[in-house]
This record gives sequence, structure tokens and C-alpha cells, in this order.
Amino acid sequence: MPITKNPNHFWPEEALETLRLWANQGFRQSSSDTVRHQVVIPEANDPKIDFRIRKDVFNLSAAEIQAYREKLDDVLQVGKLNSKWQELGLLHAEWCLHYQEAFTFWHRAYLKYVEELIGFPIPYWNGFAAESSDPSSPYAGIPSIFLDETYLHSSGENRKNPLKYALSLNGENKSRTSQYVERYQELVDGRSNALWEKKVSMFALYHRQIADALSQQDFSLPEGHGYPWANVPDFSQDQPDDHYSQEARQYFDGLFEQVHDNYHGWIGPDMVGYFLPEPSQDANDSTQADNSYTAFDPIFLSYHANMDRIAEKYLRTGNSRRFSSNFPLRPFVNNASGLSYDEPREYCYTTLGDMAKPTEAMQYLYASPAVPDFLPINHTKQMSAAVPSGGTAMLLAPEKWMIRLKPAITNNDSDNHRYCPRVVFFGVSCLQETYQIDVFVLGASSLDPDVARNEDYIGRVTRLGMGKGRGEVSGIRNPQRCKKKPITRILNARHVAERLRSQGGIQQVVTEVNTNRRLDESEWRKLPGFEGQILWVRKDVDLFD
Repeated sequence: MPITKNPNHFWPEEALETLRLWANQGFRQSSSDTVRHQVVIPEANDPKIDFRIRKDVFNLSAAEIQAYREKLDDVLQVGKLNSKWQELGLLHAEWCLHYQEAFTFWHRAYLKYVEELIGFPIPYWNGFAAESSDPSSPYAGIPSIFLDETYLHSSGENRKNPLKYALSLNGENKSRTSQYVERYQELVDGRSNALWEKKVSMFALYHRQIADALSQQDFSLPEGHGYPWANVPDFSQDQPDDHYSQEARQYFDGLFEQVHDNYHGWIGPDMVGYFLPEPSQDANDSTQADNSYTAFDPIFLSYHANMDRIAEKYLRTGNSRRFSSNFPLRPFVNNASGLSYDEPREYCYTTLGDMAKPTEAMQYLYASPAVPDFLPINHTKQMSAAVPSGGTAMLLAPEKWMIRLKPAITNNDSDNHRYCPRVVFFGVSCLQETYQIDVFVLGASSLDPDVARNEDYIGRVTRLGMGKGRGEVSGIRNPQRCKKKPITRILNARHVAERLRSQGGIQQVVTEVNTNRRLDESEWRKLPGFEGQILWVRKDVDLFD
């Protein structure tokens, strides 16, 4: 019995029972009315459902932390080769879906499958908490449960903390420095490291990027459309008609996956999978950015659980979400409770529609976060975020494109304040290696990607490499896991509009994450989708607003 227009808001059981008793006593108007027993509303006989409750890691009890660690230690055996943990890491490396509608739902199936294995809810790490970008907050940085060195197992044995000491791919991390997954040193050291405060401050950008995603009305371009979000491989004054659909569209998942990539790049080496020849002090390189390595870090599970929590809130805010319901999420079967790598019958696989249902249908729920989110997610339908974005994808009919976008604005342009700047990257597609593109106002006094202090910093696009899977010899079991058609990324540059009007351009710093090397401009201009262009969009056009 819904209590509001939101079908997920229900009257409490106690209130419903009071209503039932009142009806069965003859609908008395006062306490002096005679009780006339008659069964008008029978007693409820609803089957009990045992939901798994995914909690904020900061709200876990000591017993729950202990239980979760032992599940990873004993069931998944994160510290051993030839284990279920190694299989799970390769499952993600070779089968995960990106740059398409199925991205959110494939990862939802992955988490559900892991929970089926361990029989325990995955706790979420809330990187969207408002306080997580505040260096003075205890909720900033990586939670301590992922950093503790040891724990006392119920057997009485003092063991390495499986949330920190998990074997990387084949027992060797991408930087070749250890058998265990690697994270940025400043995140491991915490406040004692001089780079920690700057690192944590990056979350302010990520929060605004998520807010931008939540402000979008449409979820994604359907799988059956033939394009992954968009297909705008090049930009000219005379765009071919077949590069566009018949109407302008913008999507939640394009923005959401881009900030997802940024979070990966923030965490550390085995969340981006690069080769680091020697220790680095640069806060911008990482290993959770190569798909071959990302899922071997236990923080991956809690990070993605939070992304799933945010996506679930978004999915439930609108009643008109449409999905490619029959799209198979290989290799998951039986509603993501099992795997089948070689099943030829497509109908046997768990589908996108299965995973698009409310989480209650999959018997798990999210508990409230320990501290408030950056944006009250339940209210996002009424709010719009005018902030830098991590990237979206658009399909615009050519006749609409030129009336909405303006290539440049000068200081003496009488109507220049009618337009807002966007930095657009055309031709973005999957790569094997990982790159980070930091964008600044032309002539910036500093090329430090510091969200809090650098007024010339526009934002970052992380080009997350898909990696080699098992390696060059055996190859990837599912080479078609990534869409091949290009998409378009957009950074919202409204916050530096005045500076762009003055300077008239942008400059980029492109870092190859696997070597921590800054590319020369002559190098990155040859890579597809790496050259950003400023486009000025009329303020009265509903692109982000």
C-alpha cells in the first residue's frame, strides 16, 4: 500500500494492522461505538523474504567486519592462486561490458554473483558522501578496514587482512612490485603523506560529476539502436546526416560511467593496471585503470556496490525507464546466481531486464549511508547540477546542432553571456592502455589538477584501458566485451566561462598511466578522441540544465 506517488514508499506494517483491526471492528467513529466483529480485511499472509542488507562500511559492526573478512579469506581465498578470487578477477577482465547500456546491469549481476558465493552482503564504500572530499573529515580517504595489516581469524590464527592483501592477477600486480594489489602510497599513508589532502580533494569534482549524471532525464541509448550512446566520429561544419539520430538525446549512463572511470583512476595501481618502473610521487597515476587488474582489489566490490546504490536511486526516480530487456548479460545464468561460459542458448543467460528490476526483486537492499550524500538522491528529479561533468554522449540532428552550438565567443560579442562553454571529445572508444586527460584554461598559471586550488582547472577525462585479460598468449575469452563504435565525451566548463572568454582556448595534459609519462602534444593528437574542442552552448538550450 503506497504512501506517496512513489510506489516504493509504503505504510509501516503497524499502521496497516491498525487499519485492518479498525475495519474488522465495524469502522467505529468513536470509542463509545459498539464493536461489531466482521472480517472485512483478512490477516495478511505474505511470505517472508530475507533480504541481504548492504551497509555503509562505516556502519559495520566489529562482528560484521570479521564475518566479511573471513568470507573473502575462506570462501574466495583472496590470498591464493587457483582460487575463486582469481576466477572472479578474470571474469570481470574478460566479460565486463562498458560504453553501452548494459554497463550498470552487468556489474550489478557481478556483485550479486559474488554475494551468492559468499552468502553475505557486500558493504558499500560511499565515495559520494559529502564529507568524503573534506580532508578534515574521518570519512575522507580509503576506509581503515581496507588498510589494516592483520586481523584475528576465528580459528585463533593471526592473518593478513584480506581486504588489503589480495593476490593480483596470477600473483603479480601490474607494476611488478608485489604479489598483492597496489594502491597509491598517499592513500595508504593517509594524512601523514603530503599528497593526501590534494588526492582527497579530487572527490569534490567527482561529486559534481555524479550530480550532473543524476540530473539527466534519460538513462541510456538502447542496445538495439545500433550505437553505443552516440556515434559522432568527427566534427565539421557540414555533418553527415547518418551520424545522428532524429532527436537530441542525453543519458545518465554516459556521465555516470565517466566518473566511474575517474574513481578507478583515483584508487591506485591495480585499479588501473599500469607498469610503473619505479616508485612515483605523482598523485594522478593508478592501476585500477586496466580491466585486467581492477577486480582483484577487494575495494572494487565495495566501490561498485556504492555505484550500484546510486544507480538504483536514479532508476527508481522515474516511472518511464525503458531498457533493452532481453539483452543477455553473459556469462551469468539463473538470475546471476551462476555462470556458464559456453552456453549456446542465449535465452539461458541473465538479461538486462532481470537486473533492471528494483533490488528488492533480487533480495537485497541498501541501508542508509553513515553520513549524507553530496546530493539527496531522492530529490534529484527536482534539481539540476550546473557543474563540470565527467562526460556524456549526445545525438543531435544536424539542423539542430548548429543553432545550439557556437564555435567561439570573443569579449566584444554582445550576446556572449547567452552561452556556456563545453569541452567536447569526439571519437572516444575502447583502448587497451589507460590515459588521463586533464584540461585547463589556455595559459593556466599552473597545470596542477587541483580541484580545490587551481582556478584554471576544468576537469579530467579518464580513458580506461580494457587491458589484455589473460595476456597475449592465451588472449581474452570474450574479445567482443567492448563496443567498437566511437562515442562523445563532454566536460562542463561553466565554472571557468569568464576565464575562457578572456583566454579563448584550452590546453591539455595527457598522461599515459601505464608508464606515468606525459605525452607530447604531437603524440596525443594522433590518438582517437583525445583532442578537446570548446563549443559554446546557448544557456536556454536544455543540454545539461
